[in-house]
Amino acid sequence: MMKGWLNMNALSINIPDNFVADCNNTLARYYAAQTDTERRAVLDRQTVEGLWWAIKFVSKLCTPFMSDRELKHAIRLTHFRGSVCPEFKA
Repeated sequence: MMKGWLNMNALSINIPDNFVADCNNTLARYYAAQTDTERRAVLDRQTVEGLWWAIKFVSKLCTPFMSDRELKHAIRLTHFRGSVCPEFKA
């Protein structure tokens, strides 16, 4: 599941600041893209709204490392295509 993340490795993506930075980098590349084809390539199954939801979720965590459940939820959010943000069930 983590395979699609840019330059993050499995040891650092669970650090909230790194996760948010990666999402922000993806969004910056998306907004800088010139064509729809380039924008689709940047997102690679992720959604802009999902990235923002993931950033919001991860930014609220008060922990130096995300748990496996928190990380899976954050990654799931980046790919979510619904109209309502899924709730995290702790």
